[in-house]
Amino acid sequence: MLRYNHLKQIDIQDITVFLILMKFQSAKRTAEELNVSQSTISYCLKKLRFCFDDILFVPNDNGMLPTIKSQSILPYMQLALDSINQCTEVNDNIFNPPKIWCISAPEYFELSILPSILKILNAENSNTSLQIQKLGQDLPLEQLFIGDIDIGFGFGPGYHRLHPNLQWESIVNDDFYCLTTYRQENNNMMDIDYFCKSPHVFPTPWQSDENMIDGWLKRMGRNRRILTSANSYQACINIITQVPATLSIPKKLVPFLNIPDGVDILSPPLGFPNFTLDMIWAKSRTKSPAVMELRKIISQLNTRL
Repeated sequence: MLRYNHLKQIDIQDITVFLILMKFQSAKRTAEELNVSQSTISYCLKKLRFCFDDILFVPNDNGMLPTIKSQSILPYMQLALDSINQCTEVNDNIFNPPKIWCISAPEYFELSILPSILKILNAENSNTSLQIQKLGQDLPLEQLFIGDIDIGFGFGPGYHRLHPNLQWESIVNDDFYCLTTYRQENNNMMDIDYFCKSPHVFPTPWQSDENMIDGWLKRMGRNRRILTSANSYQACINIITQVPATLSIPKKLVPFLNIPDGVDILSPPLGFPNFTLDMIWAKSRTKSPAVMELRKIISQLNTRL
């Protein structure tokens, strides 16, 4: 509530005129700056002088000099205008509240899909943050059911056992390349004997002691020697540049990694497994905003995956 009724006459234009007059100390310059007539400036100044019971600006040959009263009220007038401008930012936050989407996913998702999701959110000026939890040996069922994790991304078909109360959708089909510095005569494809003979670097894109490649070898009565494991695909590539070894890597990740000269990119042995990347969520949360929005974004990306 205003302390004095006559202050009700002041509007935002009057405050703006006062601040511009303080800056230029010229009615003409102020009118040009605000794209209004000088008579409008005179009218606003008349109201301000009445409300504050002070001449505020003294005309002289050099322009309009502010009085002591003008200099005293300047910070308060500036604060009033800044506060009004701040109201628009508060309204933006009300209509665009911050959101956090929680995702459980392997490194495959982080390299190939996450950047595109963030690009879409940025283009939409979305006030959304993504929290990524590394996929474990098993899907985080309880967290999916209670909503601590909105969506999980896991490998299929059948590499992660699905609960009957989960819904899933395959979003990527992929095969493998063999990246190797373990030389062989055939430069296009590794045969099974050479594959098993080569030392291997094993990436652990999700926390598990088992993987689809060793399962495939075991079914054929074969095995390979794991030289070491590493927590990322790029770390594995860096290792095989230093020691002769082989890395089996999803084809669609190759463009996202730094593969130096001297590393051969070969087709794997015949019959090598392929896989899908599956999007997984709790059936009870199908209509939740986070799940619906994430699925919508993934559907936009499907033509590029």
